[in-house]
Amino acid sequence: MRKMLMLSTLAAMIGAAPVLAQRVTIDLKDYDDDLMHDIDRALKNFEPDISGQNAEAARDDVAELRRGFTYTEDYFTKKGNTPDAVEISRQGLQLLEAVVKDLDAQNFDSAAETARDVSKACRSCHDTYKPDKARF
Repeated sequence: MRKMLMLSTLAAMIGAAPVLAQRVTIDLKDYDDDLMHDIDRALKNFEPDISGQNAEAARDDVAELRRGFTYTEDYFTKKGNTPDAVEISRQGLQLLEAVVKDLDAQNFDSAAETARDVSKACRSCHDTYKPDKARF
Protein backbone atom coordinates (compact mmCIF):
# COMPACT_ATOMS: atom_id res chain seq x y z
CA MET A 1 0.00 0.00 0.00
CA ARG A 2 2.74 2.45 1.01
CA LYS A 3 4.78 1.70 -2.10
CA MET A 4 1.73 2.20 -4.29
CA LEU A 5 1.08 5.56 -2.63
CA MET A 6 4.68 6.64 -3.14
CA LEU A 7 4.63 5.47 -6.75
CA SER A 8 1.39 7.30 -7.47
CA THR A 9 2.79 10.45 -5.83
CA LEU A 10 5.96 10.18 -7.88
CA ALA A 11 3.90 9.60 -11.04
CA ALA A 12 1.80 12.68 -10.28
CA MET A 13 4.90 14.79 -9.78
CA ILE A 14 6.53 13.46 -12.95
CA GLY A 15 3.30 13.98 -14.87
CA ALA A 16 3.18 17.54 -13.65
CA ALA A 17 6.85 18.13 -14.54
CA PRO A 18 6.13 20.11 -17.71
CA VAL A 19 3.88 22.40 -15.69
CA LEU A 20 6.27 22.50 -12.76
CA ALA A 21 9.13 23.53 -15.02
CA GLN A 22 7.56 26.95 -15.32
CA ARG A 23 6.30 29.32 -12.70
CA VAL A 24 2.59 30.01 -12.77
CA THR A 25 1.57 33.60 -12.30
CA ILE A 26 -1.61 33.82 -10.27
CA ASP A 27 -2.68 36.22 -7.60
CA LEU A 28 -1.83 34.68 -4.22
CA LYS A 29 -2.26 37.80 -2.07
CA ASP A 30 -5.19 36.20 -0.25
CA TYR A 31 -3.23 33.04 0.64
CA ASP A 32 -2.71 32.57 4.39
CA ASP A 33 1.00 33.34 4.76
CA ASP A 34 0.90 32.77 8.52
CA LEU A 35 -0.34 29.24 7.91
CA MET A 36 2.47 28.69 5.42
CA HIS A 37 5.03 29.77 8.01
CA ASP A 38 3.50 27.34 10.52
CA ILE A 39 3.63 24.55 7.94
CA ASP A 40 7.24 25.37 7.12
CA ARG A 41 8.21 25.08 10.81
CA ALA A 42 6.35 21.77 11.13
CA LEU A 43 7.97 20.43 7.97
CA LYS A 44 11.46 21.29 9.24
CA ASN A 45 10.81 19.28 12.42
CA PHE A 46 8.83 16.46 10.83
CA GLU A 47 11.51 14.01 9.75
CA PRO A 48 13.80 14.74 12.73
CA ASP A 49 10.87 14.12 15.10
CA ILE A 50 10.19 10.80 13.41
CA SER A 51 13.85 9.79 13.24
CA GLY A 52 14.13 10.61 16.93
CA GLN A 53 11.15 8.31 17.51
CA ASN A 54 9.19 11.17 19.03
CA ALA A 55 5.78 9.99 17.83
CA GLU A 56 3.88 12.61 19.82
CA ALA A 57 5.78 15.50 18.22
CA ALA A 58 5.48 13.83 14.80
CA ARG A 59 1.70 13.62 15.26
CA ASP A 60 1.65 17.33 16.07
CA ASP A 61 3.59 17.94 12.85
CA VAL A 62 1.09 15.77 10.94
CA ALA A 63 -1.79 17.83 12.32
CA GLU A 64 -0.17 21.08 11.18
CA LEU A 65 0.75 19.68 7.78
CA ARG A 66 -2.73 18.22 7.33
CA ARG A 67 -4.19 21.64 8.07
CA GLY A 68 -1.90 23.11 5.42
CA PHE A 69 -2.63 20.55 2.72
CA THR A 70 -6.37 20.80 3.40
CA TYR A 71 -6.28 24.60 3.21
CA THR A 72 -4.16 24.49 0.06
CA GLU A 73 -6.44 21.98 -1.66
CA ASP A 74 -9.48 24.15 -0.91
CA TYR A 75 -7.67 27.37 -1.83
CA PHE A 76 -6.50 26.13 -5.23
CA THR A 77 -9.80 24.39 -5.95
CA LYS A 78 -11.50 27.77 -5.55
CA LYS A 79 -8.84 29.50 -7.66
CA GLY A 80 -9.52 27.10 -10.50
CA ASN A 81 -7.18 26.27 -13.36
CA THR A 82 -4.61 24.80 -10.93
CA PRO A 83 -5.36 21.08 -10.96
CA ASP A 84 -1.74 20.17 -10.26
CA ALA A 85 -1.76 22.12 -6.99
CA VAL A 86 -5.00 20.45 -5.95
CA GLU A 87 -3.58 17.01 -6.80
CA ILE A 88 -0.34 17.70 -4.94
CA SER A 89 -2.38 18.66 -1.87
CA ARG A 90 -4.42 15.48 -2.08
CA GLN A 91 -1.29 13.39 -2.49
CA GLY A 92 0.22 15.16 0.51
CA LEU A 93 -2.80 14.22 2.62
CA GLN A 94 -2.46 10.59 1.53
CA LEU A 95 1.22 10.60 2.42
CA LEU A 96 0.40 11.96 5.87
CA GLU A 97 -2.05 9.12 6.41
CA ALA A 98 0.73 6.67 5.52
CA VAL A 99 3.00 8.34 8.08
CA VAL A 100 0.31 8.01 10.76
CA LYS A 101 -0.08 4.30 10.00
CA ASP A 102 3.67 3.83 10.26
CA LEU A 103 3.75 5.76 13.53
CA ASP A 104 0.94 3.57 14.88
CA ALA A 105 3.00 0.50 13.94
CA GLN A 106 6.17 2.12 15.36
CA ASN A 107 7.78 1.73 11.95
CA PHE A 108 9.86 4.88 12.24
CA ASP A 109 12.16 4.15 9.29
CA SER A 110 9.25 3.88 6.89
CA ALA A 111 7.56 6.93 8.43
CA ALA A 112 10.76 8.97 7.98
CA GLU A 113 11.02 7.89 4.34
CA THR A 114 7.43 8.96 3.72
CA ALA A 115 8.07 12.24 5.56
CA ARG A 116 10.74 12.98 2.93
CA ASP A 117 8.08 12.40 0.26
CA VAL A 118 5.81 14.89 2.04
CA SER A 119 8.61 17.43 1.84
CA LYS A 120 9.03 16.71 -1.87
CA ALA A 121 5.31 17.24 -2.42
CA CYS A 122 5.50 20.64 -0.73
CA ARG A 123 8.55 21.58 -2.78
CA SER A 124 6.92 20.50 -6.06
CA CYS A 125 4.04 22.90 -5.43
CA HIS A 126 6.39 25.70 -4.38
CA ASP A 127 8.41 25.26 -7.57
CA THR A 128 5.36 26.36 -9.50
CA TYR A 129 3.33 28.59 -7.21
CA LYS A 130 5.55 30.16 -4.57
CA PRO A 131 6.00 33.83 -5.40
CA ASP A 132 9.62 34.69 -6.19
CA LYS A 133 9.92 37.10 -3.29
CA ALA A 134 8.05 35.02 -0.71
CA ARG A 135 9.98 34.14 2.41
CA PHE A 136 8.22 30.92 3.37
